[in-house]
Amino acid sequence: MENILRHIHEGHSQVIAELNAAFTVYGASRSEFSDSFSKEIAERYLAGSIDFDIADCAMNALSAWTPLEDFPSYSWAVYQAFDEGEYLHTGQVSGSNEDVYTRPLLRKAMSDFHPLDFS
Repeated sequence: MENILRHIHEGHSQVIAELNAAFTVYGASRSEFSDSFSKEIAERYLAGSIDFDIADCAMNALSAWTPLEDFPSYSWAVYQAFDEGEYLHTGQVSGSNEDVYTRPLLRKAMSDFHPLDFS
């Protein structure tokens, strides 16, 4: 995970190679890996240990790496939470994307898919 986030932060093109390496070590299905990765990104973002741009780029990289038929519902919910924070919605105040869209959608996804882990 740390190598993936570092490559995203530095703007390297090695992100897909790092996802492949992490997947190989993970030892489960691509769908399970995607959900685990998405959960880690959501938790780190909500805890404030990574910023929006890094988390958003991580989810965009995951969506490019995971074939659509293997992209699980939880990963899709996390992806959409960050996607909604990428742009201003009609009538929205500038700079409020994360508070109005991303954080509430992530909390809902965590509550819906991982209620025992979400506090």
